[in-house]
Amino acid sequence: MVQETAVVPVKSAWSSKVNWTQAVGGLAMIIAFATGGALNLSAEDQAAIVTVIGLVQGVVTWILKTWYSPAVHPASLTDAH
Repeated sequence: MVQETAVVPVKSAWSSKVNWTQAVGGLAMIIAFATGGALNLSAEDQAAIVTVIGLVQGVVTWILKTWYSPAVHPASLTDAH
């Protein structure tokens, strides 16, 4: 088996755009769910808002990971053998 080596930038998971997108999206969904009653939103409106936030979060994560993530995180570099 041939093992290939690549040199890539390594950065902290705290600086990950993908991790921050997931955290902000999740927090936004929790806030929308928790405060919808205070804003007199119906359950259907709350569900729609949470769904849209989740969809936007997924698309942004996909775009960031596919085209804007040139570095890896230390946890990604473990030996799989």
